[in-house]
Amino acid sequence: MKLFKFLQYIFILFILGTSIVVIYLWNIQQDLPDHNISQYFPNEITKIYDEKYELMYHVGNRDRFYLDYDDIPTNMINAIISAEDKTFFKHQGFDIKGIINAFIINLKNIYSNNNYNYVGASTITQQLVKNILLSRDQTIARKIKELILSLRIEREYSKEFIIELYLNEIYFGRRSYGVASASFNYFNKSIFDLDIHEYAYIAALPKGPNNYDPNKNYNRALDRRNYVLKQMELNKFITSNQFNFYSKQEIKLHEKNNKKYKSDYKTDYILNYLNSNSFNENAFYIQSTIDQSLQKISEKSLIDNLAFFERKYKNWNGSFKKLEDIIKFNNEHWQIAKVISINSNFIELSLINSDESINLNEESNLYGPKKVPPNKYLNINDYLFVTNVEDVYYAVQLHEINGSVIIMDPFNGDIISMVGGVNYDISNFNRVTQAYRQPGSSIKPFIYAQALETKKFLPNTLILDSNILLEQGNNLPVWIPKNYSNKSYGELTFRRALETSNNLVTLKIGLDLGLNSVNKFLDKIKFYNIENKTDVYSTLLGAVENNLLNLAKSYSIFLNGGYIVEPSIIKKVVSNEGELIINNDYFKCNYCSFSIEDRSYRRPIIESQREKVISPQTSFQILNILEGAVDRGTGKSLNKIDYPIAGKTGTTNESKDLWFFGLTPRYVIGVYVGYDKPRSIGYRETGSSVALPIFKTIIENYLSNYKNTNDKFIVPSDLIVKKVDKDNGDISDGQNTIIDYFTKDQLDILDNINIIEEIGGIN
Repeated sequence: MKLFKFLQYIFILFILGTSIVVIYLWNIQQDLPDHNISQYFPNEITKIYDEKYELMYHVGNRDRFYLDYDDIPTNMINAIISAEDKTFFKHQGFDIKGIINAFIINLKNIYSNNNYNYVGASTITQQLVKNILLSRDQTIARKIKELILSLRIEREYSKEFIIELYLNEIYFGRRSYGVASASFNYFNKSIFDLDIHEYAYIAALPKGPNNYDPNKNYNRALDRRNYVLKQMELNKFITSNQFNFYSKQEIKLHEKNNKKYKSDYKTDYILNYLNSNSFNENAFYIQSTIDQSLQKISEKSLIDNLAFFERKYKNWNGSFKKLEDIIKFNNEHWQIAKVISINSNFIELSLINSDESINLNEESNLYGPKKVPPNKYLNINDYLFVTNVEDVYYAVQLHEINGSVIIMDPFNGDIISMVGGVNYDISNFNRVTQAYRQPGSSIKPFIYAQALETKKFLPNTLILDSNILLEQGNNLPVWIPKNYSNKSYGELTFRRALETSNNLVTLKIGLDLGLNSVNKFLDKIKFYNIENKTDVYSTLLGAVENNLLNLAKSYSIFLNGGYIVEPSIIKKVVSNEGELIINNDYFKCNYCSFSIEDRSYRRPIIESQREKVISPQTSFQILNILEGAVDRGTGKSLNKIDYPIAGKTGTTNESKDLWFFGLTPRYVIGVYVGYDKPRSIGYRETGSSVALPIFKTIIENYLSNYKNTNDKFIVPSDLIVKKVDKDNGDISDGQNTIIDYFTKDQLDILDNINIIEEIGGIN
């Protein structure tokens, strides 16, 4: 009887206990998150690529590169399974044998005081559930939820999908989420290029990345790596010979370079665009328009040319006593060197981060307006910057002067290169987009373009270059403008006046057009993008503020048949779910009827993004005159380059702002030079002497790598070629002639009207 009552009590307790467990489990299940992971995609960083899909920059809290299962190397999968879950492809979500085995192994580790080879009992599926569906609370309820969800996920999803998510989700240290990111951050290699012992090291990390950092405890890291290799051997993923070989390999990690994908002017510009258009809350894949080869050429051309320019005006103060002081100012185009030997005309240097020694001779080491022996301003063990130009090293120092470069495709607005200054780390002020300065003579081609559009002027129209007085009103003094040379040159052709950047002729043309008319025309071509219009005559000579990007946009009209383009630095934006958000690759082609040869150098026009602001005839006529400026005008230092180039310089009062715009069959290239706090750059310095050499270096490097012999400027089919006397503008077959281009209407005017007499009245 007592036994019967005891069994009753046991049965009742069993029923009650079971009921409590069932109710508990039922309550837990009511609070379970949705286990649908088919649409789950790990949070990624926003990644910015160049036009060739090479990574330039990434931003975000988590460094991650997602890989599909089929793209994950087999050795990586084998290593992670060996380290974390040997029976992954056999169990249904949890592993009883694994739990028992882990218990036994951990007891042995406790007994042997091996605190760093503990084995977890959670399967890969359970770890995935914990990472993406649950909190990390160490509670029984959380573990039960983890188990239930693991069973459900195993029933509904393939093993391949589960381990794909796992290997892209988990944290490996060094801001690395996922195996692909870990490969780059630990070994500076693609995951496809790792060796077996490197896969094993990465597989060792999820248990505690900080614990297995070889820089902190090499032996601990080695033991854990070799433990994974041993498990791979036991699982027959590698042979015994392979284990013996790979277990003897050193762990050699790549030292993290935080500047590898550092922000700079172009990436800042992209990120500001994204933020201003509400793209800042999610991760995106961004294909930019940047050509990184041309970007590097532009950067080095700017910083080297400005360094050489400053030799004329700036004394030497470019050495540092401590490596840590100089290294923070370094850029990728200069090298740091240490002085190891020195005398009155010779310096021997040792390049940092290499075994190479270099010598600086008298030409390359002397700095400043006075030639001072280097042993007067340098000491042994000093650090300084050097740059390599055509296999010759030169001593250089940090700039006081600054500048910017933009390379833009004039046919679709793509920004090919953007250099906003000489050193982003010192100043992130973008002088391409944020520096509004007076363009000086850079404005002149647009005034001449309007003049041709009115049909009141022709390329060979004669205009008298003579002094004028201008009443400015509003209690302003009378303005007596001068040419840069302070000379007058008598009658000049319209063409010759622009080629030589003549001030007085430009003013006379502008006065004939009318200041209000000029301002309206500048509005039409989108020359202004701020409220900076003025009603003073000096506007005609560029006394109005603008930035380099906007000027490059305006200059594009001379290359693309008179269309205005909107600059763009983004080709595509794709969400991390694969949705195409922006696509600037699709456009209507206006030139697809051309031959294959023609299309090789003529980019299609994107119809939807364009407005025609001047005629194709006018755009080419100005382009041809600017070619003349390179052949025999203000840009003549370029005329020995065997490539079609048109160009225009710009110089403001007191040489405070200097410009050069180079036009080629493929690109418009703009260069700006000036101090951030405006002051004279140097006595009588011009766009020709300072900005143009930067363009020259860019185009010479470009041609050495990219030259296409088919490149040429496209002549509108209805323009008529004539030989013209370059001095008096007469159509002639004489010796003193140049080639010029006319429309039929312009030739009709020449046949019926005495242009000289008519224009003479402007004086």
